[in-house]
Amino acid sequence: MAALAKDRDPQALSTLGFIYEYGITVPQDTTQALQYYQQACEIDGNFGCYNVWYFYQYGKGVTQDKERARQFAEKMNRADLKTPPDVIEIIIDYLYSAKANADSDIAQRSTLIYAAKRYLTSGDEETQRFFTRIGFSKRDVLRLATFWAKDGDPEINFLVGYFYNFGYAGIKNENIEALKWFRVAAEGGHPEAQNILGSVYEKGRWGIHADGSEAEKWYDRAAKQGNDNALMNLGKMYYDGVLIKADYRKAYALFEQAHKNDVTGASRYLSQMYYSGQYVDVDCHQAQKYQGNTDNHYFRQCEKDQRERKATRDVLPVLTLKHESSPFGGDNNPYKCELNFSINTNKLGEVANFRATLQLKNSEGTSAEQTLAFPPFGLSSFDAGMMGEKFIFSQASALLPQYKPDFCQFSDLEYQVTSATATINGKEVDILKAGILKQQEKR
Repeated sequence: MAALAKDRDPQALSTLGFIYEYGITVPQDTTQALQYYQQACEIDGNFGCYNVWYFYQYGKGVTQDKERARQFAEKMNRADLKTPPDVIEIIIDYLYSAKANADSDIAQRSTLIYAAKRYLTSGDEETQRFFTRIGFSKRDVLRLATFWAKDGDPEINFLVGYFYNFGYAGIKNENIEALKWFRVAAEGGHPEAQNILGSVYEKGRWGIHADGSEAEKWYDRAAKQGNDNALMNLGKMYYDGVLIKADYRKAYALFEQAHKNDVTGASRYLSQMYYSGQYVDVDCHQAQKYQGNTDNHYFRQCEKDQRERKATRDVLPVLTLKHESSPFGGDNNPYKCELNFSINTNKLGEVANFRATLQLKNSEGTSAEQTLAFPPFGLSSFDAGMMGEKFIFSQASALLPQYKPDFCQFSDLEYQVTSATATINGKEVDILKAGILKQQEKR
């Protein structure tokens, strides 16, 4: 950086100004910072001019001199800016007023960062160019937020994570870097960071293996603080019963709270629970109300399905398992591929907490034992249809992450189900012992 500054690189000089302004790895020196900003501005009006303006306009480390401030403001390159001058002045006053407050009161720091974020994240090319000229480029804001985050403020740490997540740094694996900051924010009690951490553990993203207990822990912490996203995410975990055992009582309570908060999607789950009698008694009126469906066909179908479930309650269904595909993982995923399985049932009736132990094997003789889980299925005839020549009531899908490439070739994988259990119509069933599981051949 110093070498670039000696070569009179204006961007490097501006960066050195920031380093001395805030004392990053060097003693804080306002005079030195001002000199670097001023050099950058005089060499190239694209950098440093409004940083100098700020020092004189607000009297930061120098005697306040608004005329001197105006002179440096006029040095900024405006030739290719299409933003109207009056708008430019409004935004500059807004941002630098927030910066002055943040410099004198650490409680105001997040206000400044949010003010810049508001424009930068969704701003077009013109916005990015203008904000770079006035000292608030994406990298400028990220650099400032990163410096302030070291004081431990959960909100600032969350914002740094957000900036990495949205590409402010322009680095590879930016989400993995974002996760470090989200974790600090989550541990400091930030509810949305806790929700994000829960999502990362639930889905196995950003270099993290899926972990149901960790996902549940972080969602629960966020939900207890009233985070709407966490209320839904934790509710869905308890409802699906894939990474953790299904708990309809907890799911219902979370969906009910989310619905009171007008969270999108909560009413759909409540409708399904009343439709199928999950934790609550079947109530087609309530199901229809939460569904927002005034069609009489929906109500009649609900009652018909209830009668069908009662009629077949003591008869076990036939379940059919199939390996559908093996999509490969992306750069931000810790796995090489995912084995995509589907399962369907030939009878109307709830199948929940399905767990199967699979013995996987490839043509080279490599083998491994893994567990496959599905969310509830078989609940409604609305999901019914023909699959080839066979009528099925419901189909569910599940992905089995593979952290090694051994089983990623679809045609090369063979599997055997060595154990399988599920809760069928409220009763625990040993699927293999009951002889109700079929494996559909690949085509």
